[in-house]
Amino acid sequence: MNDLKTYGAFRALRYPDYFWFWSSYFVSNVGSWMQSIAMGWLLFDMTASPLYLGLFSSLRMVLLLSFFIIGGIMSDRIDRRKVMLWIQFIAAGTSLALALLVSSHTIQVWHIFVLGAVTSTTWAFEQPVRQALLPQLIPRDVLVNALALNAVTWNGAGLLGPSLVGMSVGTIGIDGCFYVNVVSYLAVVAALLRLRVPANVQEPGRGTVLQSLLGGFRYVRAEPVIFNFLAVSAIFNIFGRSYATLLPVFAKDVLRVGASGFGFLAAGPGLGTIFGSLTLASLGRVEAKRWLMVSMLLAFAAALFAFALSRNFSIAVALLVAIGALSTVFETLLNTSIQLRVDEAFRGRVSGFYGLTGGGLREFGGMQAGFVAEWTSAPLAIAAGAVVLAIVGNTFLGARLKRMAS
Repeated sequence: MNDLKTYGAFRALRYPDYFWFWSSYFVSNVGSWMQSIAMGWLLFDMTASPLYLGLFSSLRMVLLLSFFIIGGIMSDRIDRRKVMLWIQFIAAGTSLALALLVSSHTIQVWHIFVLGAVTSTTWAFEQPVRQALLPQLIPRDVLVNALALNAVTWNGAGLLGPSLVGMSVGTIGIDGCFYVNVVSYLAVVAALLRLRVPANVQEPGRGTVLQSLLGGFRYVRAEPVIFNFLAVSAIFNIFGRSYATLLPVFAKDVLRVGASGFGFLAAGPGLGTIFGSLTLASLGRVEAKRWLMVSMLLAFAAALFAFALSRNFSIAVALLVAIGALSTVFETLLNTSIQLRVDEAFRGRVSGFYGLTGGGLREFGGMQAGFVAEWTSAPLAIAAGAVVLAIVGNTFLGARLKRMAS
């Protein structure tokens, strides 16, 4: 067991601070997934309108785009553990309000939108703070392992949380899902109280929030390698991750497998993400070399292009599993490269920029893929995105970085 912790896929967990951080977030993410599924079901049950689901998703996108960077600024200006604690209390209060409204049969549609907006805002604040806090809990030589395991906390919970809703909602009800999420936040609070986190390294001459924001932009522009990595992340999420938006179209019109088949298609990338995370975590010390990231990027684009051309259901699911695994490996290596290069005083803001390229621009990518598919077809939209990703992504990650290194 000791050898497994030292050399195996879970070796980062031998560091107590990271162990408590990781395990508490796995519990919390299971609760968050349960709440997310329950809110979507509750909203559709009350309105019987897909339009409301679309509006709710759009609201979340706007809030994520608006607050990722602000969360990064807070991470650099305020004690990160205190920020995380306040976020847990606010999020738990929001979940408790939802639970009580459902239990008392007084829930209304506007309640879901308002409380959902608060939840999305806290999540947008939390992600850059969490990303900036994580490297402070482990040595640099196990950062790849730690980031790979960190991906498991969300995607593993993404398979477990919805399953728990399906198995338990008949017993505990929709409101019970919200109560479970309230309790799950307490796990993070308990873990944060145990952590020994070094004090933030302050930016010299720190001024107002606006000056901190502008300072973050200037820092990224002055660090061409980090700027390149952020550009690649933006390109990857706009053109590479947009396929998820069109999966219902593939299930209904291209593969003709219906709702049950759509469930398997949607689960494929999540399963691949777990495989990719555990594989990367088990490889030992993996260096985020440029050639390795280029290889992962091109392999992902090839798998995505093949999926766009696939007309066999089994092959399509297998390709989606590969897509999920390759995307996880690539994004973990990319995030590691950024975290190893950024100055500690700017870590929160850079994490906010990185979160913006992921959480926010991924939604924008789905929008552009939908427009292209409307005018052409879903397979052409995904195939075109794969080609753009391969060409433009390789330009930024390959030729440009090679010139900088030479």
